[in-house]
Amino acid sequence: MKALSLMPEWAMSVLLGWKTVECRTWKTDYRGELLICASSKAWPGSIAKHALCIVNLVDIVPFEKKHLDTANMDEMPEGDCYAWIFDGLGWVKPFEVKGKLHLFDVDDSLIEIIPDEIENATALKTYYEPLLTWHNRTIKEEEIRSWWNNFIEEQKQNANS
Repeated sequence: MKALSLMPEWAMSVLLGWKTVECRTWKTDYRGELLICASSKAWPGSIAKHALCIVNLVDIVPFEKKHLDTANMDEMPEGDCYAWIFDGLGWVKPFEVKGKLHLFDVDDSLIEIIPDEIENATALKTYYEPLLTWHNRTIKEEEIRSWWNNFIEEQKQNANS
């Protein structure tokens, strides 16, 4: 499968469904399933060095202001950039991946989809939580754990409603 490395905080935003547009300075003719992988630099509240999810790359268009929210960005990037538009989020059991620049291939045999029958909160606690980075020099572990636990509770409530 084709794969794309993102900084861990951005890859986590894709995993959680908050980011459906990726801003890139380059484009590709490829469309289809894309394995989202987190690069190696750890960031609190995220997972580094792992494949996290699959999205469908549906289009690549010039980046415009209308893409800011779905790209989780506050201001327009400098220079010419492209909006890589994703849909069809699917979670995978995380596995270690050495990220690369541009698109790269990951052996399909390594990819195991988390079944839809497993509730989001259960999948997050079982597969993703053990890999989270909990702190750095500027963010305390308690803050990240509190945020994560609140997010898990929201997922449980959403499943029950």
